[in-house]
Amino acid sequence: MRLDGMDDLRAIGQVARLSGLSVPTVRFYSDAGLVPVAARTAGGHRLYDRDALHRLELIRTLRELGVDLATVARVLASEHTVAEVADREAVALERQIHDLRVRQAVLRYAAARGTDADGLVRAGRLARLTGEQRRALVAGLVAEATAGLELEPGFAARLRSLLPEPPDDPERIGAWVELAHLVSDPDFRSAVRRSLERHAADRAAGADGGNPGGWQRAEEAVVELAGGALSDGLSPASAEARPIADRLVAVFAEAHRRHDDEEFRAWLAERIRIGADARVARYLRLLAVINGAPVRTDSVPAARWFLAALESSGRRRLPVTPAVGG
Repeated sequence: MRLDGMDDLRAIGQVARLSGLSVPTVRFYSDAGLVPVAARTAGGHRLYDRDALHRLELIRTLRELGVDLATVARVLASEHTVAEVADREAVALERQIHDLRVRQAVLRYAAARGTDADGLVRAGRLARLTGEQRRALVAGLVAEATAGLELEPGFAARLRSLLPEPPDDPERIGAWVELAHLVSDPDFRSAVRRSLERHAADRAAGADGGNPGGWQRAEEAVVELAGGALSDGLSPASAEARPIADRLVAVFAEAHRRHDDEEFRAWLAERIRIGADARVARYLRLLAVINGAPVRTDSVPAARWFLAALESSGRRRLPVTPAVGG
């Protein structure tokens, strides 16, 4: 708004129109001592000068930005600078926006899953957990799943490092709520425990002499080879699938420092059957989303293709029993 040529005094109706406020509002601010009356007409009507119009515009702007009237008064009295108030209000607004987005995330989570009243209450409770409480919840799963087990040190260290960071971005709250539900599921916790028990048993029996680096390379090979075959629509029971299965068995044999024989293939099939749990893959994906880490390709579909190919290959290796009396 241009104020050039506004040196003359103005009536309350004029300053109200120029400031975008109503006459009662201008009168209220004036009566509160925020906008002094410069003079009065012979009939007692209020007159305001250029400074009053400036103050009215500042009051309006601050109020529209959510600043309370007491703070506005302190700004006008030069007790606080505009910059100080702006910084404080911006921080408060960020908290409000964060809280609103958390609410939105919980509501979206509940709506997408058809959550009932109890589920909504639980989702809200989980969303309100602090970062430390979130980490403790997941750490509890890891502690329970690994208690008393002799795991490969590097593997155990990686498990214990897979904890959620406090998500600064409320968009990740939905992922956290889903992960927390998963972690609290007794069936999921039992499945994780069974998988680690098998790992410890294999390690104790000398059936697994590998290391996490070799296992990861083998998993990547499954995603590349078996995943590629799956994408191409290749049946795991087909003759073309057998060389792929054999190649992957060789990769796993090297990773686990074993020989490719029937015993190893049976052992590997059982390991894949236990490990190809979609819930575990979902857990790792959610954890990556929460922590802002790159999300790895879901290896479960490829692993299941490999398992089917491995089992089909095993069936083809079985000797044919001659028919009696044939």
